[in-house]
Amino acid sequence: MSALEFDAVSVRYGRLTAVDGVSLTVPSGQVVGLVGESGSGKSTLARAAVGLSPVSAGQVRLDGVDVRRLPRRRPLQMVFQDPYSSLDPRMGIGESITEAMPRSTSRGARRAEVARLLELVQLDPERASMLPGQLSGGQRQRVALARALAGQPKVLIADEITSALDVSVQGAVLNLVRDVQRRLSLSMLFISHNLAVVRYVSDIVAVMYLGRIVEAGPAEQVLTDPQHPYTRDLLAAAPSAHRNLLADPADPADVTAALADTEPADPHHPPPGCRYHPRCPIGPLVHTDRTLCVSADPADDAAHRPHHAACHFAA
Repeated sequence: MSALEFDAVSVRYGRLTAVDGVSLTVPSGQVVGLVGESGSGKSTLARAAVGLSPVSAGQVRLDGVDVRRLPRRRPLQMVFQDPYSSLDPRMGIGESITEAMPRSTSRGARRAEVARLLELVQLDPERASMLPGQLSGGQRQRVALARALAGQPKVLIADEITSALDVSVQGAVLNLVRDVQRRLSLSMLFISHNLAVVRYVSDIVAVMYLGRIVEAGPAEQVLTDPQHPYTRDLLAAAPSAHRNLLADPADPADVTAALADTEPADPHHPPPGCRYHPRCPIGPLVHTDRTLCVSADPADDAAHRPHHAACHFAA
């Protein structure tokens, strides 16, 4: 088992800061669920860990070693959102899995390992000669998982691995991921925009908004007693049979909900102070005396608040 650490990591593309000073630890043998809206920087952070995005500042460390100093075949593997685009459509799935194995492995050992990995992800080893296009989406995602495991990782990063799948298949893939993580004692960074999925698989939850972590802590604590208004808004946005779909602009509850539904700020020009204040239901747009949200960055003293919440008025 190994620990993965992000230490004040920033990723910049020209004037755009996609990830801004993120510090987060994936403890050895545990699952950290990283949740947030599209564009919040979750996938960019994951890609920085595996060397697919440039780290502009800070470090990503595996067991205390900067990942940039690790050998090319790092003990850190990633499963991507779209299993079809991550597999060569002209290569049999057995070949794709073999490609990720250490070169020193003999041909016979590689065939046996392919069969073992396919069984591990609950696929018939006889499918090894099939092409990705002959498989369903769920089966392709199982192959992508087997391919990542072929690299003998200590840490696995799963980036929205169920979002492209039918709802009927998602549960089976989640059960598989949780079973494999426990059987192999892997450390895992599990990325999703779905809080129900994150709750199911994670020991720790971190919430990301506009390139920063705004809240992090034990999964049950964060999801049952959220401290940051953005986390509460994500929870409130989950589908419910009791929500009124016709908002009343005169209802304060609907006004705050409308704020949360506002588009995030332009990441090229993030707002001053708290980045969430233009959408915040407890911020200066609702409570005009809370000018602190505009003038001071709540991330500066987040370490002193429950769940390290980056909010001046955390619950």
